[in-house]
Amino acid sequence: MSTPAAGPRRSVVAPQGARLELAGLSGDEAWRTVVETAELARASGFDTLWLEDRTDTLPRRELQPVIEGWTALAALAATVPNIGLGLLSAVPPHRNAVVIAKQAACADIVSGGRLVLGLPTADHLSEHVAAGSTPLGADTASALGETVEALRTLWSGVRTDLDGDVVTLAGAHAVPAPAQSRLPLVVRADAAHPDAAALLPEAAVRECSSVQWQGEPTEVARAARDFGRRREALQLDPAGVRHALVAECRVFDDRLGRDRWLATPHVVVFWSHHPDLLARRNLYGTVDQLVERAGQYTACGVEELVLWFRDYPSTESMRRFADEIAPRVPTAQTAGV
Repeated sequence: MSTPAAGPRRSVVAPQGARLELAGLSGDEAWRTVVETAELARASGFDTLWLEDRTDTLPRRELQPVIEGWTALAALAATVPNIGLGLLSAVPPHRNAVVIAKQAACADIVSGGRLVLGLPTADHLSEHVAAGSTPLGADTASALGETVEALRTLWSGVRTDLDGDVVTLAGAHAVPAPAQSRLPLVVRADAAHPDAAALLPEAAVRECSSVQWQGEPTEVARAARDFGRRREALQLDPAGVRHALVAECRVFDDRLGRDRWLATPHVVVFWSHHPDLLARRNLYGTVDQLVERAGQYTACGVEELVLWFRDYPSTESMRRFADEIAPRVPTAQTAGV
């Protein structure tokens, strides 16, 4: 295992197929890709490997392989040591809060206390509608806040009652407890919304150990600053929460290659975004460009980079980021946060 580089923490979002990156592979080949990526992430000094609770592809729903996150997490927890394991779970009504609590606790035990549980603020996905697990217009904020409250109480080992708008428990419990005395909770949110921090439920602001923001540097800086003020209003230390960037990444040999790729109809149509917007919200570019770009985020207080590599199932960008970029990225400057 390589020695982690100086600079911000860095984590990998695994290639599970939800973004069609495993299209055309068999089930065995898709799983082998996940395992090989996990092993490379560990060997390259990445801090955490993230998986997502997904069952279908985006932006188009296609009959292509998607590796189920909780199953993969359990297998990796037992076979890939010395790397943190994160899972971004769906929240009720898409998933049952007691089942999430049990799955997370057992995964933490199997992994020897390496689990980080993420929870999203995004609206429901098309796969949730297809599976009949959500009505249109479901209140994600209420579900997130009530899920956080339910998890913390369930993990304390007591029978739990909760009569919420989304989560309802009647004497529920989740034993055994996680291996960690306080299993870390992470919230993922879009910093582009002007009230991104204000929209987070109080339970999430109080209980989370990290926020993974999506957005441009100025947006992330504003959201992190507003989040810190909310923590202060609750008489909590703003420094007790780590701010992270979650983004796509692809490393190019030259600027022309990057610009040509961004302008291809596939890239534009696939994500339905203008190339400039994609470039502003993600890390695409040459080594020097990405060192500069990542530095803009760390200057805004970002302490962790959580990256999904756009050239999956290839691991070239992942390797190059670890070897050529990460050692050159400065640490976070938190004075303005």
